[in-house]
Amino acid sequence: MKLGFICPNVPGHLNPMTALARQLQARNHDVVFLYSSEAAGLPCVPADEKDQVNESRPEISKMQGEDALQFASHVVMAQTESMLKTLPEVVETNDVDALVIDSVNFYAELGAMQLGMPYLHVAGAAHFDYSGYTPLCLYGRMKLLLELSSETERMSRGLLRSWRTPTPASKRMRRKSD
Repeated sequence: MKLGFICPNVPGHLNPMTALARQLQARNHDVVFLYSSEAAGLPCVPADEKDQVNESRPEISKMQGEDALQFASHVVMAQTESMLKTLPEVVETNDVDALVIDSVNFYAELGAMQLGMPYLHVAGAAHFDYSGYTPLCLYGRMKLLLELSSETERMSRGLLRSWRTPTPASKRMRRKSD
C-alpha cells in the first residue's frame, strides 16, 4: 500500500511524521510526502504553489497570543484550500492508496473523503480532537473558532463546486491488481 503523508513543511511536524513513515516503510509500505520539499531523505512531491506556512514564519515570529494564533490559523487554512484543489491530481499521479494527515492541516480530510479513499489523522504536535471527548487546544478562543468555521464553510462550498469526480481509490487499487 502506498501512503501519502500531508503535514506542514516545518520541523515540529515533519520530524514525527518522518519517524512514522520510516516505521511504515520498514513494514513494506511505500511512502511519499505530498506538498513537501524535504522529508529527511524520504520521497517527496513538492507543491506547485508557494509554501505559505514557511513564507509566513518571519512575520508570525514577531506576534504573540491571539494575534499569532489567528494569523497562523488563516495561513494554514489558505494552504489547505490550495492543497485541496490539487489533491485529486496529485493522488492519482503518484498512485497513493491512503492518506496520513497531520491534524493541524485543518480539513485536508475533505480531499480524501471526496476521493473515496482511506485516511487517518496523526497529532504529532498539538492535539485536535473534534469528537468533543477532550477539550480542543484552542478552547476559550470561541471568536477565532467561529471565524474559522465560517471560512471553512465558504471554502467547502467552493471546492465542492469545482471538484471533478475522480476515480475512487478502491477502483485504482483493483485496476493495479488486474
